[in-house]
Formats: sequence, C-alpha cells, structure tokens
Amino acid sequence: MTTAEQRLTRSAQRTVKLDDIHTRPDTFQYRDREYENHHVEEIADVLQRKGRVDRIDLWKDPESGELVVLDGHHRLEAHRRVGMSKVPAVIFEGAEEAARLHALQENAKARLPMTASEKNNATWRLVCQVRDDGEYVYSKKALVKNAGAADGTVGNMRRTRTRLLEADKPLPETWWGALAELKDAAGKDLTDDDRDAMIDERARRLDDRVGKDIANMAEIQIEAVIKMLEKRLGQKTRILADWWREDLDETDGDLEDCPF
Repeated sequence: MTTAEQRLTRSAQRTVKLDDIHTRPDTFQYRDREYENHHVEEIADVLQRKGRVDRIDLWKDPESGELVVLDGHHRLEAHRRVGMSKVPAVIFEGAEEAARLHALQENAKARLPMTASEKNNATWRLVCQVRDDGEYVYSKKALVKNAGAADGTVGNMRRTRTRLLEADKPLPETWWGALAELKDAAGKDLTDDDRDAMIDERARRLDDRVGKDIANMAEIQIEAVIKMLEKRLGQKTRILADWWREDLDETDGDLEDCPF
C-alpha cells in the first residue's frame, strides 16, 4: 500500500485556540475561494443560537508541528466572526499525501457541495503530484474514490500532463487552464478526445454559473427560458433546433416536442 492510499490516524479530539490553527488553502482547500461569505454567516448564526457546530478536522504537520485545517474553513471563520477564541476539533496525524486526500474527500461530501469544476480542478492538482522517481503520488483508484472523478477523466488528465511537459509548458493550477494550455501547445490541432474534454469542461463551468437558474425557470415557465435563449443566441438557436431534432429523431421522440 502506498503512502497516499494510507489513512490518517485520529490522534486527539479537543478544543483548540484559533491562534494555534493554520490554513494552507493552496494545499488543502479545493474550492475556488477559501470560503463563501453566505455560508460563513449561516454557520455564525447557528453558533450564536446553539453555541457549537461540528468539529473541524486538523492535521498535525509532522515536520513543523503546525495544526492545519483539512476540513472546516467555513466553521473556523464563523468562530472568528462571533468572537470565539477556541474551536472544537479532531486532530489527525500522518503523511501529507494522505492529508490531501482526506481534505478532498471531506470537502466533496460537505454541506456546501463542490461544483463540478472545483472537483475537476482538485483532481488535476493531485494528478500533478509526482514522486522523485516520476511515479504518480496518487493512483487512479484513489482519485476515483476520493475525488469522484471518472477513470477516463483521470487518464485524460495524466495524458494532458505528459503532453504539456513534453511541450515544455508549465502545469496550470486548474484543469481548464491545462486544457487551454494544451490547445495552445498543439497549435489548435487537438485530438478528438482533447476537444471533447474541453467541451465537457466548458459545459461544466457554464452549468456551475447558470445551470441551476435555467433549470428552475424551466420548471416555472419554459417559455421564459426559450425567449432568453433566442435573445442571447440569435441565429445560433437554429443549431440547437437541428441538434434537438436530430436527437429526438434518433430516440423516436416527438418532433413537436422541439421548442424551436
């Protein structure tokens, strides 16, 4: 079993002074921002009403001895905002590679869900972790289990990393950045798989921003969504109409169901 596949050891459960807690968002926070203000305010409200929330997860760095947040950045900030000096915590010990996976696993199942793009970026960051001998720190199995990424996605990320290094390109912090860098390195001659990956990632990013709003409005009044698409896409709505009609035809659907 590799170090990355080992679990952290739960060594203690106690309250810890806020001044003794450190954060390393570049290493252990897999969201686009260290915390979302509205979520911090929700937790702060619970703290003021009930006096406590779930414990945060801390990792004891074996080299420095620092206690670093793995899960609970929002809860930590909420404690600061309400003026508390201590926070209940669970302290873990073990290798940093295992700590990274623990942080990702806990963030992925948190009350404030990670977006699809954030999960892809987290997987990409871990794919880029290699040992001195060039071997990957994290196996495909570990990434699929902890990040929720598909086996094929991890494989594509590994190939992208290899191609960027062969082209003497830097490894971006985000998966989207890696795909854009790959497109530049390839002189716009992407493989079909690379092109599909870029389309999928663009779709995820768009869905993260507006997908929920569009879906909700479609339940309330689909005509409003249609008018919005017509306004934003103009003549390009014909492309959507052709695609929908073709899809309905292939599935023996009713062409009258096509909105355009």
